[in-house]
Amino acid sequence: MKMLKKMAALLLVGVMALALLTACGDEAPSKSFAQQVEETAFEAMKQSTGIQVNDADLKKLAESKIDQINMEDGTFNFKNALDMQALMKEIQELKDVHAEINVKAAMPFPESVVTTDKPYKVLEVTPENIGDVAKIVARMGKLNSIENDGLKVNKLGIVAKTVNGKTYVAVAMDVTTSVEEILSMLGVG
Repeated sequence: MKMLKKMAALLLVGVMALALLTACGDEAPSKSFAQQVEETAFEAMKQSTGIQVNDADLKKLAESKIDQINMEDGTFNFKNALDMQALMKEIQELKDVHAEINVKAAMPFPESVVTTDKPYKVLEVTPENIGDVAKIVARMGKLNSIENDGLKVNKLGIVAKTVNGKTYVAVAMDVTTSVEEILSMLGVG
């Protein structure tokens, strides 16, 4: 009988130890600040566009734009948002300004208004200004209503990345529009 009690106690101790280890393993790892920023930005874009998926390929494109930030002054050249050479080649092949065209563009979130003729200051996201990410999306307006202006957002990708201790967020979009609209936005048409 004593042996049975000892075995039961030993078994109980073993079960309790396993339960403790299992509980430790169930704890969700804490998210990095960049992950929090990415989730905040995607939630705001999701509400603005209605798009439910953070596209993996577009996230890679967005991340490549973060890598193009001038780290000395924190600026990004808007002209790098599009692959101009490929875009112009495709436009020339279409030869119809009213034709629809699919365009992928990506850029880091700006600190303020962007002009296409000069580099703009990129928003460095900090715990104090993380709320500004959603405000920037709101300032862009309801992206899904842009469809009335000849631009339809098909997919989007949002990524946040910390570089040299600074966290940036970028967006990439796959849109359908007309050649005429693209030329107008670029100041060509």
